[in-house]
Amino acid sequence: MMNRRRPRCVGLVLGGGAARGWAHIGAIRALEEAGIKPDVVCGTSIGALVGAVYANGDLDWLEDWAGKLTWQTVVRLLDLRISGGLLGGRKVIDVFAHQFNGRSIDDLRLPFTAVATELDTGREVWLREGGVVDAVRASIAIPGIFTPIWHDGVWLVDGGLSNPVPVSAARAMRADTVIAIDLNHDILNGRDLGGAIDTMPRELPVEASDAAAAASAAALTGSADADTADGSANGGAAPEPLLRRNGKRFPRWLQPAGPGAVGGEDVRVAPPPSTRVPSVLSSVAQSIDIMQVRITRSRLAGEPADVLIQPRLGGMGIFDFHRAAPAIEEGRAAVQYMMPAIKAQLGLD
Repeated sequence: MMNRRRPRCVGLVLGGGAARGWAHIGAIRALEEAGIKPDVVCGTSIGALVGAVYANGDLDWLEDWAGKLTWQTVVRLLDLRISGGLLGGRKVIDVFAHQFNGRSIDDLRLPFTAVATELDTGREVWLREGGVVDAVRASIAIPGIFTPIWHDGVWLVDGGLSNPVPVSAARAMRADTVIAIDLNHDILNGRDLGGAIDTMPRELPVEASDAAAAASAAALTGSADADTADGSANGGAAPEPLLRRNGKRFPRWLQPAGPGAVGGEDVRVAPPPSTRVPSVLSSVAQSIDIMQVRITRSRLAGEPADVLIQPRLGGMGIFDFHRAAPAIEEGRAAVQYMMPAIKAQLGLD
C-alpha cells in the first residue's frame, strides 16, 4: 500500500505589539502577492486581532479602517475606567464585534488560535474555540491598560505576558513551516520621537552628525532649556568654544568636566538625566516594551520559527494607532527582504 505524503502545512504567527501590529497587514499583503497563503494562523494581542480578521476574510476592511484613523478618532475609541485598567476596551471591541457578526472560531475561513495569559497563574492559554470576539478581547487585555476578561472561570490578560510570538501554538496546529512576525526586536534601540518609521533599505544607518546627536540628546532629556547642538544654552551666551581634535565643538553636555580635560578621559558620555517625571502612560508603555522584548527573545530562542520576519518599528509607540500607513509599508518591506528565505523554506522558485 502506497503512503501518500501529507501536504506541507504553513503556519503564520503574528506577534504582539499594540499599534505596531498594523505592520502585520503589510506583511500578509506581501506574502499573498508572492502566492504564499498560510494554512493556519496564530496570534497574540494585536496579532490575534489582525489574525482573526484575516482568517475571517476581512483584511481589506481592516486596512481601510486603520488607514482612516486619526489621533482624534483613536481618543474617541478609548473608554476610561477606574478599576481593572485604564481602558474598558468596549468601544474598540464593538467595532470588531459588528464585523465578526457573532462568529465562532470554528466559523472562520482558516484555523485560528489566539493566545492569552491566565492572570492568577501566568499560564499560557490557547483559545481555539468559542466566540472570536471573546478570544480576541482576552488576547489584547494589556495589564494596566485594558481590563482583564473573565473566561471559563479564570481572569485572562494579554498573551504577550507569556508568549508574544506564539510559534509553539502554530506547531501544535501541525504547521510544518512557521513564518513568524516579531514586532519588538528593535523597539528599545532608540526612538525617533514621532518621526517616520525607518523602512528599507535595511542597512545600518550612517552615524549621525554631532549636531544631530546633540539635538536628539536634548530632546530625549525632555528639558525645555536643553542646550542646543552648537553648545549654547537657550537664552544665554555661547560659552568659549571647546574644540575636539577634529576641530569641531563639543556639545555643552559633552564638554569636559574640568579645565584642561579636552581630549582626555574626563569627558561625559551622556546628557544629564531629565528632571521631568515620566507620565503614567509613558511609564507603562515603556515597561511593556521592555517586557515584550525580553520575553520574545527568550521564547524564540527555545522555540524558533523557520522564518522570522522583523519589521523595523522602533519609532512607533504602542498607542500610535493613527500611524497605520508607515507601519503597513514597513511590514511589506520586511517580508520582501526575507522573501528569498521564505521561498527556500517552502521549496519555491
